[in-house]
Order: sequence, then structure tokens, then C-alpha cells
Amino acid sequence: MAAVAIKPPKRITMATLFVENLTVLDFSYLHAKRGMVGESWIVDLELSGDLDAQSMVFDFGHIKKQIKRVLDECADHRLLVPVENELLTQGTDGEERISITWRYPGGDIRMRAPESSILLVPAMEISKGNLSLLLTERIGEVLPANVTEVLLTLREEEFGTSPFYHYSHGLKKHDGNCQRIAHGHRSRIEIHENGRRSRYWEKLWADRWEDIYIGTQEDLEGTYYIDESPHHRFRYESAQGLFELLIPEDHCYMIDTDSTVEQLAQHIVEELTREAPGKHFRVRAFEGVGKGAVAEAGQMRV
Repeated sequence: MAAVAIKPPKRITMATLFVENLTVLDFSYLHAKRGMVGESWIVDLELSGDLDAQSMVFDFGHIKKQIKRVLDECADHRLLVPVENELLTQGTDGEERISITWRYPGGDIRMRAPESSILLVPAMEISKGNLSLLLTERIGEVLPANVTEVLLTLREEEFGTSPFYHYSHGLKKHDGNCQRIAHGHRSRIEIHENGRRSRYWEKLWADRWEDIYIGTQEDLEGTYYIDESPHHRFRYESAQGLFELLIPEDHCYMIDTDSTVEQLAQHIVEELTREAPGKHFRVRAFEGVGKGAVAEAGQMRV
């Protein structure tokens, strides 16, 4: 009987791993026409390279800890500013503080805040492509030598035909990065009127909170006129420092409470029962992707 040679399995020298929905970046950014825009982008990641001693490109556990931390620290819960845009005037305001002015057709946006609450992006505008390049560079600083290629994808949550809005805010009482005065979310909303889904009310609130800054009354220091246009000035001090924001009044929506998603859901349902008395409403208000709060009010008709 002839001997049969058995070939050893082919050794993989290069491989690619992927992580979908690694994290969600909730932030706000400055736009040339829209002003301050709240946004939520989902992060997908691919890493390519040689296998290490564990026969891995990179341990998934380290990806979730190290790379997610880099992404969160770099862009999450910050105001993203395109520094190459001529609408921007930038300065410093003491130690580890930054001052910016964004003069766009809607008015002025002026902010003074700790440097940690702002990300300066070397670009004319904030886009998925520009931010991906910056984040890829930051990720490369923590990767082992065997990883030779990084593909980072930013994408929006798919809502289909469901209405949604972009809002920015700050939560001074929060013990994390939500205390930063200008961060935001891209959020959908579900409203049921007397047990049935109401696209009418959903569209109304999506329009009402389109590219809006939701301000808390107790944080409002005053209203000032710039070129005969009223601007709200918000100011508060939290654990991370002193935050100040000036923004056109017609880009603000004022509430009497903190702007947590629990309070926002309650505010919406109370406004609904005021605008449509005698009806029952159930509101599911999202804060970015996959999270939010529920509120109910009113009487169900029999």
C-alpha cells in the first residue's frame, strides 16, 4: 500500500476580526447652517493583522475595554468643532479652558468650557469620514504591533419612516460626562394616543425639536441681543468645571426641570394631555440608540 502524505493545515498569517455595535457616540457638533446639532453614531470596527501567540488578531475583551475607552474619551458627550471653518473664532480662557464663537446665519453660538468637553476636528465640517479618520488615528495609538489595518465605520440608526429629532443639552447634576453643557442625541419617538400609534403627534414633536437645544430654566442666566437677535445665555458649575453657553433663543426649548430623558418623556406626555384633553397618551422617548424612558398620562376613553 502506498503511503499517503498528509499536509499540515495551512497557517493563517493574516486575519480580520470585526465587532458590530462596539459603542454609540452621543455628541453635538457645529454646522454651518443648522447651528448646534445633537447626534448619535453607532461604531463598527474591523481589525486586520498577523495572529499573535494566542492565535488572535486582538482579544475581544481588550477591544471592548481599550478601544471603546479611546472612542468614548475622544468624542463621546463632547461638542465637535471643525477648526478649519471660517465661521469659527477660537481662543483660550484660563488654564485648561477653551473659548469658541460660531457665527452662522441663525446667530452666534458662544461657549466657554473645560477643554475636555470639546473636540477640535481638523476639518471644514464634521462628517462621518472626517471623524473616522481622527478616531482611527487615536485607536492606532493603543493597538499591538501585529495589527496592521483598522477599518472604523460610523453609521446612524435606521428608523425607517419613524419620526426623529436631534437635540442638545447638558445635565449639571450628572456625575459623569452628561454634565457637559453641549452634547446631544439623535432620537426617535413613539407616541400612542388612546392605545393607537399616532404619527401625527410623533411628527409634530420631531418638528418641534428639530436641531434644538433643550435648556433648563434654572440654568438660564439671561437673554441678550446680538445684532438685534435674542440669545439665551446658560451658565452652571459642575464637578468638571464652569460651563457657559450662548445660543439663539429660537434654537432653544425651555423646560422647568432637568433635561434627563425621564423628565423629557414626562414633559412631552403632559404637553400632549394639555393640547388634547380627554385623551390618554403613552410616550416612549429615546435618548440616542436603544435606550430611553416611558411616560403615560390622561384618561383612556371607553
